Amino acid sequence: MKTLNLFLAIALLFVLSSCGKKEEAPKVEQKKTETTQQTNTTTSNSTAQIFKISGVQAASGEKMIPNVTWEEGGKKLSLSDFKGKVLLINFWATWCAPCKKEMPDLSEINKELKDKDFKMYGVNVFFKGTPTIESVLQTIPVSYPVLDGNDEVVAAFEKAMGEKMEGVPTTLVVDKTGKIVETMVGMRDKNTFMTAIKKYL
Repeated sequence: MKTLNLFLAIALLFVLSSCGKKEEAPKVEQKKTETTQQTNTTTSNSTAQIFKISGVQAASGEKMIPNVTWEEGGKKLSLSDFKGKVLLINFWATWCAPCKKEMPDLSEINKELKDKDFKMYGVNVFFKGTPTIESVLQTIPVSYPVLDGNDEVVAAFEKAMGEKMEGVPTTLVVDKTGKIVETMVGMRDKNTFMTAIKKYL
């Protein structure tokens, strides 16, 4: 009986710390701003920049990240440009409370590691009818860039991971060779993220 109660408690904790990717997002009135207009945008209360993903290429090998491209400051960038750095890629959604709760910790990590071989990107998983990225970042300032993602991006990462992305937040730690070395599903705290990152710096 004790074992059953422990299992149920762990299951409940997991449910409360993540949002299902496949579930219908809550119906929230959205401003009539197209997501394609989010390229190179900054919010008034946040230092984060939002960039629209423009291309996705399949991963070159098992557990290697796909090559995602976007334009930043008039320059075309891709995840492959950051080989030699440890990457933290945080998939989130604007309607996901656990995603938003861990953002301040992620911002602190980004600031603390800015002089290290490290780079962080948030990747928003868009659902029609949910709050805009800008509206969320006006209330939760973040210090790292945010990429405006889509189903193609998620599918490419799922293929690279070798498993479905069942919920958000899902956070990947990528080593300096571009290999996915840690996958964390559900909300985490600063210490947990830092412990994972520092193993590969």
